[in-house]
Amino acid sequence: MNTIGICVSVVAVVVAALLFYRMRRLRPQMAGYASQRMCPACGLITPRSKSACMECGKVFLGPVK
Repeated sequence: MNTIGICVSVVAVVVAALLFYRMRRLRPQMAGYASQRMCPACGLITPRSKSACMECGKVFLGPVK
């Protein structure tokens, strides 16, 4: 293998390693989902600001986070 082939291979490995490192650090963005919860009785998605389910009326127990 000549010098140019070795240099191209090294550059390709470095680029692949940088892409892998960057993809590994990505985190999914969950914006907007923290303000909802699911009713344990009927399964309806209800805002956390409500103290009871909007569908079945079951009162949520526990602190509102």
